Amino acid sequence: MCKSCYHCGEEVPADTDFKVEILGEVREMCCPGCETVAQTIVESGLVSYYQYRTAPAEKADLVPEQLQALIHYDNEEVQSEFVRNSENLSEVTLSLEGVSCAACAWLIEKQVAAESGVVTIRVNTTTNRALLKWDKTKVRLSELLSSIHKLGYKAAPFEADKQEASYHRQMKQYLYRLGIAGLATMQVMMLAVALYLEVFGDLDAEFKNYFRWVSLIFATPVMLYSALPFYINAWRSIRSRTLGMDVPVSIAMIFAYIASMVATITEQGEVFFESISMFAFFLLVGRFLEMRARRKAAAASGNLLKLIPAIATKLDGDQVPVKTLNIGDKIRVLPGEHIPADGKIIKGRVHIDESMLTGESVPVVKSVDDYVYAGTLNGEEAFELEVTSSKADSMISNIVRLQDEAQLSKPKIAEIADIVARYFVGIILLIAAGTWFFWHQTQPEDAFWIMLAVLVATCLVHCLWRLLLH
Repeated sequence: MCKSCYHCGEEVPADTDFKVEILGEVREMCCPGCETVAQTIVESGLVSYYQYRTAPAEKADLVPEQLQALIHYDNEEVQSEFVRNSENLSEVTLSLEGVSCAACAWLIEKQVAAESGVVTIRVNTTTNRALLKWDKTKVRLSELLSSIHKLGYKAAPFEADKQEASYHRQMKQYLYRLGIAGLATMQVMMLAVALYLEVFGDLDAEFKNYFRWVSLIFATPVMLYSALPFYINAWRSIRSRTLGMDVPVSIAMIFAYIASMVATITEQGEVFFESISMFAFFLLVGRFLEMRARRKAAAASGNLLKLIPAIATKLDGDQVPVKTLNIGDKIRVLPGEHIPADGKIIKGRVHIDESMLTGESVPVVKSVDDYVYAGTLNGEEAFELEVTSSKADSMISNIVRLQDEAQLSKPKIAEIADIVARYFVGIILLIAAGTWFFWHQTQPEDAFWIMLAVLVATCLVHCLWRLLLH
């Protein structure tokens, strides 16, 4: 019998012997990386992570060369692009990979907060970002990033372009699955109408069975491709001995599909291929809308950073990367260009479009000694500018930081939802089992379908709840 890794859920190879004692039991691990990460979690006193996680962690990939490369983030010139400094305290927004649930966020926060010199760290599971503030005289940024990597997660300073590309890939995959489910649902529903109308008239057994076989053909791609994310998540939950919402969803869909397929082959009983297809379609719509809401939350601040150009023009005509600009550098901003850095006008009188900051569409007149801000749009005249702050300390970066802080704060109802969700799935399965037992005693022929109805209804309620919260 194949064993699964207690940390990541993947299959444990037969010729390995990686083990860690967790929660009073010796747990199997699939590789040295997972063993190291699990041992770190236990030794740090954070074993509660395994009790409250709702999904297995990603496979740990501790590559020494990658950990060594984190040292480059300690370079002051590199940090000037993304680190905000205030006396001895520094602040940075990190992009995280591998965070799958609230327990992952809790684990990262507890581990990093225990490091000497860390003031605060808050992880946002919606945008997969973290806001980290630390004392640079006590601890280096590379050490804090390495601490996160040793837990099995990847962390790096937030870059809007990379995160947006990741969202686009995920959205495209869901669109493919959603499109197939939608097309199949329309076709199966047309065939189901003919079967429904049998109540009002006679339908030859030959045509009735033909419609059922065609419905089976259309519903099968939905089950095998469109609904695949539900099965994968459910299997991961079961292997990690947790109960995610995809467990009852998968049970309901698989049971209904198998029962309908048996009815089609034996030509006895009812089929519910249209219900299966519609259920998968509406669940995918819910997941898609949830992902889009998350993407909007993450992209809102990322789009602001895109307004800062990558290249700036110095007074001698040389073009240099904006990230290499230092306080006191003098640059020229040409007509129609976005201003590359916060600064003070030293020559010229121009009209600046500051609508991205103020919402006011009428350009503002600026002259010598007036301050302008990175990302705002120059009018029809060129002017010269003296840089007064780095990109990390610019007005637009501060706005992004405030947006991230606002997203990190949870309303009370969301905190209650996180607590209830831990027990919700178990209650659903118990209710479904109780429903089947009751009806099996009183009306056995309908017990199975009533149980499925309970699973489907509760799953839909939970999906609606998640949409409202997002």
